[in-house]
Amino acid sequence: MKRVHFSLALPKWHEWLVYLSVGLLTLTGIAWLLVDKWGKVEGEFGPEQNPALPWLLASHGVVAYIFLVVASMLVPVHMRMGWNAERNRRSGLAIVGLGLFLALTGLLLYYASAEGFRGLASSLHWIVGLTLPALLIIHLVRGKGSRPKPKRHG
Repeated sequence: MKRVHFSLALPKWHEWLVYLSVGLLTLTGIAWLLVDKWGKVEGEFGPEQNPALPWLLASHGVVAYIFLVVASMLVPVHMRMGWNAERNRRSGLAIVGLGLFLALTGLLLYYASAEGFRGLASSLHWIVGLTLPALLIIHLVRGKGSRPKPKRHG
């Protein structure tokens, strides 16, 4: 039986959508974190929340929804074929798991009202969120390294 080789590489437009959405998520998340921790402004009655925080949070949320759409576009072809080819499963599963965890903690941050619980969800969300870009790079490098080498004839 002739073995068929196929590429799991994403089309360039989709690859760049992944990079752009993860990059924007990372930038807006880090910006929010920095402004929240060290961006207090002097108000009439002392230090208060920076007025940029709600805008950073809203932009982070919008980009998160875009990322979820972009990531879900990977399921029918890239993830299914990668799973069947038994290539790069661990890092792929880790990315899916982290993405689901971040989506869940993001929802908890939006809807949860218990302050102690909210603080824990926030800390977990940003700590795990900072690992996503590194994991994506690992997945990309491992994926490029696991591609079948074309056979040379002659």
